[in-house]
Amino acid sequence: MPRQKWNSSADLTTVQLPSFSKFSLIGVNGSFSLPKFFSTKANVEKLFIYESNLHEVDLFPVLENLLLSQAHTRKIVIDADLQYVIHTLAVVDNELRNLPRRINQLVRLKSLDLANNQLEKINLTELSGLRELETIDLSANYIQELEIRTIDLPNLLKLDLSHNELKSIPMKTGRLRSLEQLILSHNKLEYVEMSRFNGLSKLKVLDLRFNDLQLGTLTQVYLPALEVLRLESCRLQQLELLGMETPKLNKLHVEDNKLEYLESYFNDSYQGPELELYGDRNPWSCSWLQDKHPRVKFVVQQDRQTCRRFVKNVCCVGSDYHSERRADRRLLVVKQQNWQIHRTLEKQQEDLRRIEDNVGMLGKQIAKIDRTFGEVKDLVKLMSAKLNADEL
Repeated sequence: MPRQKWNSSADLTTVQLPSFSKFSLIGVNGSFSLPKFFSTKANVEKLFIYESNLHEVDLFPVLENLLLSQAHTRKIVIDADLQYVIHTLAVVDNELRNLPRRINQLVRLKSLDLANNQLEKINLTELSGLRELETIDLSANYIQELEIRTIDLPNLLKLDLSHNELKSIPMKTGRLRSLEQLILSHNKLEYVEMSRFNGLSKLKVLDLRFNDLQLGTLTQVYLPALEVLRLESCRLQQLELLGMETPKLNKLHVEDNKLEYLESYFNDSYQGPELELYGDRNPWSCSWLQDKHPRVKFVVQQDRQTCRRFVKNVCCVGSDYHSERRADRRLLVVKQQNWQIHRTLEKQQEDLRRIEDNVGMLGKQIAKIDRTFGEVKDLVKLMSAKLNADEL
């Protein structure tokens, strides 16, 4: 990569540089104009800027790859009248508080990395129309609210929202239909309604690690492509997966929780494929380990010297889980009843929405009739006044 020094007070357009496609700038201050500097330089495709002080950065059309790191950047300027070819935009370790305005004009964008900024609220609808976008990294921000409304991201494969402050899963997460990896680790999730993921028919990896959470299913959950579910360090005391249909799940990570057994994987109930269970640092019941299905195989990682008792090569404690299991089965009956209630309520809500729509249409028709009546009334008054004038 070329290195050259110049006087910062010089006319930047007169700086002579050899032909290049990749260029790095370090220690640039706010008076440095990128568009002016590169206006006379052809073939600039990749630009990397480090350890600088650029509060505002203008994109220029020929740039394909931009990395801004530790540049104190607060704003990315996208001109409404220009067409851009950029496919990789990384603004990391900076001071962005919002998504760049007009970002959906970057129609060739494939990778967007805004990790470690100051983002607090994100509306993914602002990215709608970026049909080539494959990865979004919003990790290590302060995001508390994530909105998903009407969205058109048909090629989005990976969304990283780790190390934020999310407390719930957005209602319309299932609209990200092409998603293969969803990373939500290290947030503040307390309750995850798994049915929010319905619609993610291509999702292969779901990462919920390091959240103090409970999982729930108000309705049936179907994730046909899910292969890896990560639930490490979530303080789970129970994990009920009977309401979830995951025919391709082959790796379940539940390390460092408080689980004694998993109802879903008993010898008399499990019907799924062979599953690798990563379960170190849980107080597993020795009795359950004897009763679990043989296709559920523990991947043992822990130090054997710290454990006093093993069943099938897995560290366990001698607890009796049978009474708890009976209670869990009663809970499952209640849960199934709740699903029926939930479906009934959803149907009633749908009927109510249709009634509201009909009432709204009727209201519009009444308003239209009222306006027409007013116009006729005004016309009658006008005609009456004209007749009176003719009589006089």
